[in-house]
Amino acid sequence: MKKAWQHYKETTLQGYFKRIFSQVTKPQLIYWWILRLLMVYAFIDTTFLSGSTYKASNPPIQIVANLVGMFAFEIIQLFPEGSRFRYFSPSFQYITATGFFLGSFGGAYCNLYYSLPLYDKLLHAFGTAEAVYIGYEYLCATQLKLKKTAPHQIINLGALGFGFILSSAWELFEFTYDQFFGGDAQHWNYQAALEEAEKTGREIFHLFPLTQEMLDGGRFALMDTMGDIVLNFVGGLLMYIVLCVIPYRHKGKNDVNKRIQSSLSGPQYE
Repeated sequence: MKKAWQHYKETTLQGYFKRIFSQVTKPQLIYWWILRLLMVYAFIDTTFLSGSTYKASNPPIQIVANLVGMFAFEIIQLFPEGSRFRYFSPSFQYITATGFFLGSFGGAYCNLYYSLPLYDKLLHAFGTAEAVYIGYEYLCATQLKLKKTAPHQIINLGALGFGFILSSAWELFEFTYDQFFGGDAQHWNYQAALEEAEKTGREIFHLFPLTQEMLDGGRFALMDTMGDIVLNFVGGLLMYIVLCVIPYRHKGKNDVNKRIQSSLSGPQYE
């Protein structure tokens, strides 16, 4: 009977909101909702008002998709009890919400991809840093799910690998999109990119200096991709260093190893 009552409380709407508000702080909620409301404004502007440069090349559905992503913590609280995603701490949404906001609102809606030098490249660095951060959260959640302790140094290395896998997957997506679906994500057609930039009043920014010989030899796509990979590496490595210095889920009251040890009353490491 007690277990049935606990399950009922978990699955009701009241239990859902209780799970959220028992974990989320007021500053977190305020920050998330500031970003969300700005995204709502961008959607209204591009859909019903005069719109911005975003509307010409990006459908408002992209804003909606990214806005949904900004509710990731609330969404995973709908997952079944016992799901490892329910063990994510709400702090992960600081960086995921920021990433969606910078990409959709800043990069596309405010046109910073083209008006701010290297904005796209810097977002690649931030995106891989975000992937490493999410990898850290995922591995900590897995620890809690499986009740397995581990030194944070090992978890950090796993998170670094997780981030690099995701960043490599994105570059593979760009290649596949261009190769089989006629896209230009890697800017393989430099002349077409220049014409598009001139038509929209934009500029093209790159990380490495290019010679005319490189352009004539079709190396612009390689330079674009390698620029992405270099900053993916830099962003991922910086986040790895941050997590080594501040392993926030392996210290203090948030120490997952202590929580696991307390629940098992066993040795610290297995």
